[in-house]
Amino acid sequence: MKLAGKVLKGEEITFEEASLLSELKGKDIFSLLNAANVIREKFKGKVIDLCSVINAKSGRCSEDCRFCSQSTYYKTAAQIHPLVGSEEIIKAAKRARNIGADRFGIVISGRSIPGLKELNSICEALRTLSAEVDIGRCASLGTLTREAAQALREAGLESYHHNLETAESFFGSICTTHKFSERVNTIRIAKEAGLKVCCGGIFGLGETWKERIELALTLRELDVDSVPLNILNPIPGTPLENAQPLPPLEILKIIAIYRFILPTKDIRVCGGREVNLRDLQSFIFLAGANGTMIGNYLTTSGRDPREDIRMIRDLGLRYRNLNNVKY
Repeated sequence: MKLAGKVLKGEEITFEEASLLSELKGKDIFSLLNAANVIREKFKGKVIDLCSVINAKSGRCSEDCRFCSQSTYYKTAAQIHPLVGSEEIIKAAKRARNIGADRFGIVISGRSIPGLKELNSICEALRTLSAEVDIGRCASLGTLTREAAQALREAGLESYHHNLETAESFFGSICTTHKFSERVNTIRIAKEAGLKVCCGGIFGLGETWKERIELALTLRELDVDSVPLNILNPIPGTPLENAQPLPPLEILKIIAIYRFILPTKDIRVCGGREVNLRDLQSFIFLAGANGTMIGNYLTTSGRDPREDIRMIRDLGLRYRNLNNVKY
């Protein structure tokens, strides 16, 4: 595959070239996956990056993202609770470490951190986490101010997660309570504060291939460090509850094309992996991903992390947290 050779030489592919890849069908899809796997091995090796999260504050979000069960606009069965204390966050981080995660994310619902009291609580948890648990520290706290970003960095935060969710040209179809530019601004603020950035999107919202590629190119332009790829798991009560699920091979094509566009970045497959890929879950790494989330997600359950560890081992791949897994 000529485009794979171009990427392996360190050159970037164009929008038009990525569009050609999206048109591949039948047996050519497997050639695409194989090429993406070669690119992954060249730039990321055989080590799989594993992360886990805590839903530290859930529900009552003021935004109207059409896929989200935590929005106040929709009636769903999502759990509602205020910010948990430092002790619960530390316990969750230790559990994450024990199941194989080498990164741990503190996630809260809402547009942003609502005030200084909550920011201070999160910073306190980060300082304790830095001292007590040998695990990478990430947070997903909504839009950021420069002052908040600096405070989080000084408290021990290493990476900030803030998805763009979808292409700018499609964003208005998914969310109307804030603009795409606000998300981009938060990414830039996090980078300016010296934080690594974890930023990706969710697929199966009704977006086209053009919009999927547009998002990937935006992420390349922003030079984010890690790219989480989520697949819609339709939640009853949300506007997308009846959305048609993406076929597994289409999901694998998305992963592969993102590896072509973002060859040196961490690409991790997160929410919706189990329900959408089913028996093809192990193909995520053969399609170019070099990371995944283990344990539960924010409002849905993941599978037994032992199955994910076994999947990685069975593929002849490795994970960083070799010495701490308790099984």
